[in-house]
Amino acid sequence: MEMMVDTLLERLLEATDRLEQAVTQKDSDPDTWLSILDEREALILQIEENAVASSALTAAQRQRLTQIHETNQRLLPLIDTRKQGVQKQINNVQRSKQAMNTYSDVGPSGYGAFFDRKK
Repeated sequence: MEMMVDTLLERLLEATDRLEQAVTQKDSDPDTWLSILDEREALILQIEENAVASSALTAAQRQRLTQIHETNQRLLPLIDTRKQGVQKQINNVQRSKQAMNTYSDVGPSGYGAFFDRKK
């Protein structure tokens, strides 16, 4: 059982490192993040099942878990920042659509200038 937990922890650490690379890469695809997060979730469930069966973690296993936790703590603010950036982009697109809908049926416009008749 201990060997199985070691293997799972190693795979979890590797997946966490891949997630960190993906998140820190500029313009990376959030769908990639989600697939890595799903993989990590499955590994965590397997570790929990095997750790409960073996009842205790070794010092080396705890050290790996500490590494994973530290990486997670660095990643969370980066992910939140990226999420806020995407939300701002969505808000800007929605504002642009609303402005276009407001002025699309107003009438003549010359050389890109809008004549605001809605007062």
